[in-house]
Amino acid sequence: MTIASSSGLSDKDIEKMVADAEQFAETDKARKALIEESNKAESVCADTEKAMNEFKDQLDKAEQEKVSKLVSELRELAAQGQTGDSSLTAETIREKIGETQNASLGLFQKVYEKRAAENSSSSESSSEPKEEKKD
Repeated sequence: MTIASSSGLSDKDIEKMVADAEQFAETDKARKALIEESNKAESVCADTEKAMNEFKDQLDKAEQEKVSKLVSELRELAAQGQTGDSSLTAETIREKIGETQNASLGLFQKVYEKRAAENSSSSESSSEPKEEKKD
């Protein structure tokens, strides 16, 4: 905020505005952090859901439900954070983001392992020597 002497404010008004700005600086900083984490949470939800839709046929249903539940909880926290819910902190959202990302990482790790196993078994069967026919 810029306070200029040409604004028509008295010195007392200017001092009060500066004091108010200093007083609420920490609150503003915490609110900004909360909104930034809320936006990050929403992005994590969207990315996770996109990946889950892409690999839905290969995912374990129980694990998929677990991750979906975590995504829903995270999205709810993000919405609360974006509205300025004072009972919520950026750290709470950060922890839920971590929990959701760890669960989704585990889910997609299983997909990767399954694909790797399928690829190695198919490459082993195709790498077996074939008999050549001689005329």
